[in-house]
Amino acid sequence: MANIYVRSTDGSDADNGSTWALAEASLTGAAAADAAGDTIYVSDNHAESTAGAVTIALAGTLASPTRVLCVDDSAEPPTALATTGTVTVSTSAALTISGSAYVYGLTFTSGGTIVMNGGAANAATEFDTCKFATTNAGSAGHIDTAGTGNVTNKIKLNNCTFNFSGSANYILLNGAVRVSGGSFAGTSATPTNVFRFAGDRTAGSVEIDGLDFSALSSTVNIFFGSTTSVPALRAVLRNCKLPASWSGGLLSAAPGGYGQRYEMWNCDSTDTNYRIWIEDYSGSIKQSTTVYKDAFSGGTKHSYIFASTANAEYPLIQLVGPDFFADNATTGSSVTATVEIVTDNVTLTDGECWLEVMYMGTSGVPLGTWVTDCKADVLATAANQATSTETWTTTGLTTPVKQKLSVSFTPREAGYVIGRVVLCKSSTTVYVDPELVLS
Repeated sequence: MANIYVRSTDGSDADNGSTWALAEASLTGAAAADAAGDTIYVSDNHAESTAGAVTIALAGTLASPTRVLCVDDSAEPPTALATTGTVTVSTSAALTISGSAYVYGLTFTSGGTIVMNGGAANAATEFDTCKFATTNAGSAGHIDTAGTGNVTNKIKLNNCTFNFSGSANYILLNGAVRVSGGSFAGTSATPTNVFRFAGDRTAGSVEIDGLDFSALSSTVNIFFGSTTSVPALRAVLRNCKLPASWSGGLLSAAPGGYGQRYEMWNCDSTDTNYRIWIEDYSGSIKQSTTVYKDAFSGGTKHSYIFASTANAEYPLIQLVGPDFFADNATTGSSVTATVEIVTDNVTLTDGECWLEVMYMGTSGVPLGTWVTDCKADVLATAANQATSTETWTTTGLTTPVKQKLSVSFTPREAGYVIGRVVLCKSSTTVYVDPELVLS
């Protein structure tokens, strides 16, 4: 495995890149010379610019990725990382990186599309402490995490910064994408929608953790409302900072496909914990701090608002809540799991709303067994769920109807019991206590 040096100030792509004195002049030149597993050192004084399309085709593979590191060029080999090297396409041409690689400290700027991994499928790329800037205010000035058809690629963006030029810009999510930390530049324009998906090459898994959106305007939408042409996917945001007085949407429109689900956890512009927002074809789930069970154990008192769309229908089209966990120490004896709910003048049946619980029902192995208080089958007559005497604060509800969802079972192994509430009644709002109580 070799080291390749890159420095625009005195390098030449005709050199072999083996030392700073023989440095390549461009990343394109270095990529033409690298082999899988090589390390490419890019000078902190590097400022590469071209008017034509640039393709940096790295030779790295999953088994032997390339390392591309911006470094202080005062030593050979370098001993310190840097963050000032730049690669720029000055026109509307594309800037494409491909191959499995770890890239540190570079700024990529283009007036066209920036493709983070545009090569063969089954590649992995991590950009660490990098910057991505679009200078084209139109939709052509967007960032694409993987090239056409590369749905099997994995992209990680660690502590990266993004800078947009216009409202039509966006980040196109393809492959498996993980964003960890990072922010939008203070000079960034606000896009109408930050993230988008594209037809049959969309991401199947998106995790966005700790990303700072606060430089964007209060009306920004996080995701573009997808259409039915986008395959099933799950996109999750956790612990992100939102713009001040954020009034935009998790989605710009309702999900167009049943297999799409978008989740936001603990994201806000102020000191709000427990914030939840889930959107899918069947409805939405959000947090309420005005309606809650009074006997709430720990933290800010709140409930989850399940609001189904007209699409919800028993038995297939379900609005499924997040998992609730309860630690169980009982074995060999009956345990009852209960979740409390309340509506405004709606009495729910066991064919409209129910609790599902998974417990370990086999001795000697952690094999899960599901039990539910849903009606027995599609031909069974529905019955009202049990009335509850639990005390709730019901601010804003005219005629509160309190019920409880309960199932009994006999665990054979100690450990976590996992429960979730399901709503199948269309156009209905239910407040759900986010605690699975075992008795």
